[in-house]
Formats: sequence, C-alpha cells, structure tokens
Amino acid sequence: MHLPVSGLEIEFHLPCGSDDLALIEAGGNEIEQALAALTRLALAKAAATGRSPEEIDWRSLSVTDFECALLGLRRFLEGDTITCLLRNRSHECSESMEMSFSISALLDDVSPRILRGVAKGSGKAQKFELIASAGPVRFRLPTVSDQLAVQGKPEGGELLLNRCTGRVKLSKLEAARLERAMEALAPGVSREIEGICPSCEKAVKAILQVPRLVVEELMQAAAGIFAEIDLLASEYHWAEAAIVALPQRRRKAYAEKIRERRGN
Repeated sequence: MHLPVSGLEIEFHLPCGSDDLALIEAGGNEIEQALAALTRLALAKAAATGRSPEEIDWRSLSVTDFECALLGLRRFLEGDTITCLLRNRSHECSESMEMSFSISALLDDVSPRILRGVAKGSGKAQKFELIASAGPVRFRLPTVSDQLAVQGKPEGGELLLNRCTGRVKLSKLEAARLERAMEALAPGVSREIEGICPSCEKAVKAILQVPRLVVEELMQAAAGIFAEIDLLASEYHWAEAAIVALPQRRRKAYAEKIRERRGN
C-alpha cells in the first residue's frame, strides 16, 4: 500500500496471538490502540535491494497517512467493504439501518495537493511555507503525536496550529489560510459519509471515525484469545507459548473444531 502524504510503501501481515494480546493490553484511547496495532502489523515495504521490511515511527507520520494505513490494514484483514450499523437515533425516522462503503473508493478521494501561495521547503523533511503579506509562515503537517497532544482540549485547533508553526500567535487570516493549506496537503480521512434510509428514503449522514472503527473490529477479533488458549491447552495439551504463536485464523479454526466436537 502507498501512503499518500509520506510516499511510504507499506505491507501488512496477519495477526497471531501475541499481536492480539498486545492490542488487548495496550490500554489508552482508540488512537493509542491503533498505534499498537499498526506497530505490530504494518512495516515499510522491503526495498528492491532485498533489505528486510522496516518498522515505522507511526507517531511522526501525518494523521492522513495513519488513518489511510488503518483502512489499508482493515482491507487486508477483512476485505474492501465496510458495513456500519446506524442506531435508531441516527436519523429522522428512527429506524436502524446499515450503511456500506468501499475502502478503495474512499482512499481514492485522498489526493494531497499544494494550494497557490504555499511552497514546499527544501530537504527531506516535509516542511512548507505559507506566503503571507507580513512574511512567510513556516509550517509542517499535523502528526499523530500532535493529535494525541491536543485531543480533548477545547482550544485544540489553536494548539495544533501553534505546534505545527512554532508560533504562539497567528492572525485569524493566517490561521484560516493555514488550515486550508494543511487540509489540501493532508486531506482528512475520517469524514462524514452519506446514505439513503430504505424506510423513509431520506438522506442519512454519519461520522466515520477511522481509528475507532478499525480498533473495534480488531478488538472483537482478538477478544476470544483467552478462551481459545484455554480450550486448545485443555484439548491438545499445548503450551501457552505455542498457542499464542499460532496465526489468529488458525487458532480460531482449531477452537471452532473443538467446540463442534464437544457440541458447544
């Protein structure tokens, strides 16, 4: 998979028991749990020279790349289509409904571009300049670390701009232009999605929060590991380490066979 902002090529691998345990024990909010998942399940793709895949510092990447990678991981594990259940309070007629969308189609819309009046800095670091009447405003794109630092704070937007520019005060015009420039350079992935209610045939809108959606699915898949370890250990007398080393899908398949045999 190609990350749109950094240009990194990444590859994923299937989770095993140790990955499931790491996710369950990660703690923190959904962003920190998502970081734990990507750290274990995604690597920078091996170069043509034959080098081994390399670990990625996900906290230092843009929020755009982070969320694109999460959707890429979900597509790798479960397929391209995501179906969300909207509860009865999500729209006018109060009927529960499902909304489906394609990950590939959503990612195709994430196309970074440079607006007029913005210049890219020299060097490998992704830094930019906003051309302003009072002089250029240098900035970088928001990272996952920035997002964690300002999360939940009422002045989060202002703090984010301060972190990305190194300036305490920005004029309203500068702040507005910077926000537009950053959105163009690193488009949002979490967004509002729309559908049509089959009951009332009216438009329905919902907010897609990528880290929450992907982490919830990963947690659901990992949740049965303790029961599965106990089941395989009691049936086959395997050591815990051997069971934890199994790929998740194989572990679940063994557990299902045992339950079928026992009539559970």
